[in-house]
Amino acid sequence: MKRALFLGFVLLVCIQESIGQSWRRVGDWGNDYSAIHWVNENVGYIAGENIFLKSIDGGLSWVEIKSPSHGTLLDLSFYDEQFGLVIDDEGQLHRTIDGGSNWNSYQHSDTASWKKIRFVTDNILVVTGSSGAIIRSDDRGISWKEVPVNTTADINGLTFVNDSLGYAATSDAAILKTTNSGKDWETFSSGFQAALNGIHFTDDTTGYAVGNLGTIIKTVDGGRNWQYINSGIDSDLHEVVFNPAFPQIGVVSGDNGTILRTDNGGLTFVAANSRTQQSIKGLAFRPETNNLLGVGASGNLITSNNSGASWGIRLSGRANDYTSIQFTTDLRGYLTGDQGLILLTGNGGNTFADRSRPISLPFNNLYFVTSNAGFVSGNNGNILSTTNSGASWTTLNPGTNRNVNGLYFFDFNRGFAVGERGLITKTENRGVNWEMVPSGYSDINFSDILFFDDGTGLIIGDQGYLLRSENGGVNWDRVPLNQTAKLNAVTMLDENTAMLVGDGGTVLKTVNKGNSWSALQTGVPVHFSDVEFLDESVGFITGDEGTIMRTFDAGETWEKLPTGTFQDFTGLSFGDLNVGYAAGENGIFYQYTCQVPLDIATIFGEVDICLSQQIYTIQDLEEEGTSYEWRVDGGTILEGQGSTRIVVRWDGPGRNAVMVRGQNNCGNGTTTALEVVVSEQPQQTAAIQGEGVVCVNTLEEYYVDSIPGTQYFWETTGGVVRSGQGTARITLEWTNLNEQSISVSTTNPCGQGPTTEKLIQVITIPEQPAPISGPGRVGFQDADYEVAAVQDINYQWSLDGGGEIIDGQGTASVRIRWSDEGDHQLEVTPMNACNQGPSQVLSVNVNLITSLPENDANADIRLFPSPSFGDIHLQVEGLPSLIRLEVFNASGQKIRQIQTQEGQFVYPITDLPKGLHVVVLRTRTVTYKRKIIVF
Repeated sequence: MKRALFLGFVLLVCIQESIGQSWRRVGDWGNDYSAIHWVNENVGYIAGENIFLKSIDGGLSWVEIKSPSHGTLLDLSFYDEQFGLVIDDEGQLHRTIDGGSNWNSYQHSDTASWKKIRFVTDNILVVTGSSGAIIRSDDRGISWKEVPVNTTADINGLTFVNDSLGYAATSDAAILKTTNSGKDWETFSSGFQAALNGIHFTDDTTGYAVGNLGTIIKTVDGGRNWQYINSGIDSDLHEVVFNPAFPQIGVVSGDNGTILRTDNGGLTFVAANSRTQQSIKGLAFRPETNNLLGVGASGNLITSNNSGASWGIRLSGRANDYTSIQFTTDLRGYLTGDQGLILLTGNGGNTFADRSRPISLPFNNLYFVTSNAGFVSGNNGNILSTTNSGASWTTLNPGTNRNVNGLYFFDFNRGFAVGERGLITKTENRGVNWEMVPSGYSDINFSDILFFDDGTGLIIGDQGYLLRSENGGVNWDRVPLNQTAKLNAVTMLDENTAMLVGDGGTVLKTVNKGNSWSALQTGVPVHFSDVEFLDESVGFITGDEGTIMRTFDAGETWEKLPTGTFQDFTGLSFGDLNVGYAAGENGIFYQYTCQVPLDIATIFGEVDICLSQQIYTIQDLEEEGTSYEWRVDGGTILEGQGSTRIVVRWDGPGRNAVMVRGQNNCGNGTTTALEVVVSEQPQQTAAIQGEGVVCVNTLEEYYVDSIPGTQYFWETTGGVVRSGQGTARITLEWTNLNEQSISVSTTNPCGQGPTTEKLIQVITIPEQPAPISGPGRVGFQDADYEVAAVQDINYQWSLDGGGEIIDGQGTASVRIRWSDEGDHQLEVTPMNACNQGPSQVLSVNVNLITSLPENDANADIRLFPSPSFGDIHLQVEGLPSLIRLEVFNASGQKIRQIQTQEGQFVYPITDLPKGLHVVVLRTRTVTYKRKIIVF
């Protein structure tokens, strides 16, 4: 039912294709870039490894144009937006007069390898190359003549100062000079040994050349004499450019992301952070700006808006070639590639988690039976399994070192692998054990495998070979196809129908589980790499040169979809019926969706303002049918809704925002936001928060409420602001004692606010207390002890035994209840927020005799029977009220406490253990003790 509904939906929307489904690139190209050239402030070109890019918005965005060569374009030169030439690593020159839409190719020599090309005038071009080769054209690149020069070295660098004066640099450190537009060249020795790669002159006489091992040299006499400039590095340098408006500012690029910059005409060079480790091959200033862009390996495009002082990454791709792709949901999927590459994405390819293995060999295929559990296969017999999305891998042993190209699994236990030299092997226990299946075709490399059900399966490979099994893969027989193209991928449309694709535009279809096949015509003769169907009718094919084909009628008719790339696609996968993905060489990765408007790169406008009206704009991307929806937090849009320019009245202060997104019939594009801090006349801050009593020589934090757009100026007496000056929170070190202060005032775009102050008491650790006053010889009684009190000091009292503190802990005086005989120590330690000071100690002797009253004539205390067998009675007369009645053993341990009561004179004491015991009776003023023996 789901597939039927989807088919109906597709048939409906295909009528509206111009506003419906399409493919878009996710991420950047991974091709190695060689050169960059600007025609004017807005139009620029990048050339590289099977890549040619064009920008019409000053480098904010780039569009791929079909490269005239599958190899590497080494250099390019354009006279204007339409007319230009490029050279490639196969020795060919390619000429265009329509901005790269069409090219005419020219090979002047079978042996020359060209390095650099430059326009001298609108008619004259000069090309330099290996072994001293120079050719020149006087007719806009239609015909070329060789120019003899006195060198056999490679001529790596080329520059022209004007229509006649030019210079070149060679691999043997020589300098060539022409004064007649390249007709004749004079050779000068630089006096150095390193190969020179780049050269630039700021005027007729002043020039710079760079080369291997960090070489930088300079001339001030038109190239006759050169002086060495110490770069401080030994990396190979490739290019040198100077700002045309500021000839003292120059930039050098080289290996490993090297960027060197001078602002004093080369007297000194300072390294700048390029934000990349890739080699930077080309540099170019955008005309009439300080914007400098550099290109390098792995699709790196770096940019600087301040003539090379600081850099950011504009483009950064992945150099790996993707070999296989599988998405298990609309956003979650896996990619494999060369050099052990395995990637996982959970957001449709916006970011990837690297699950790669540390090997140099490629992985060729992957097969996940669930979102988390699956297998990958590659060269040299590599097969791995995972049950946790690749966080960990188990290396399997299929018993072969042949390359494994195709996988198919019925479930996580049962599956097949096929590959090089007729390899067919199967497992029934998650790949722990494998069993080889004889194919009989050891000279054929198999590429893919598919099963319709548990019984019927297909294997495809080189030379048009297709094998079929009807018994679950036990035996395989060849099905003749009457063609010899390499077959690359096979997919199932329904329980009986399958389609396979191969080289040379091959598309074959079966409707009877592979018994017979019919050829389908697409009209596109490129190599097809993968095929996938969403249901029995709707399907896609990927192939070389950015080819993606689509059918709505099970392959009877096909249409080629625009992709905007000319890189080869190698794999295709749909996570559900609406979202698909394609991957290919040089890290190319595409997503299939209904094409919403392109992302808006930047919102232009003021971001730190006082309450006012402001204008905000975006670049017009000229997308037909697109309008722009603006939203403002904290303000009101007065005019411009739907256009690329709005007027905003900011209504209130705070951290506000301007947001915009494009809209068309497909939906909404990605929202781009610009944070705007809006301020009003600053008011006095709230009270300063932080400790009011602090310790000297310590760090303390103080803060006030942070208001967006506000700067805070802190001042203090008796301390130093260590961090946070200018913000709402600081760290302050207190250096002086006694009463100090801290204050803060505010400023913002609207003005300066009043000052807020806080008083601070700065203290240090307490001194040792005075001697403890109190009895040094006591009996079993309560006694008071004290020291002279000091303000803001906490007194901690402690005993090493003999009693307990019953009152006053933390103060200058305590009461202690002494209960054990012996010599003990009473200690008091002063403490405050800074720490504890030195302690004071008093020695106290606790003695049972001391507890006996001096005169107990009126006390009548009787214990009977004595001795006893454990049960006794205590009778008291003539005593004040008892407050405590306790029994201690001979070791001084309390073994019984009897509750006393006002007016009670007889107390039973039962179940006493054997031994000598002391009965202790305590009144408010006197302690009495009596001995009792228990048998």
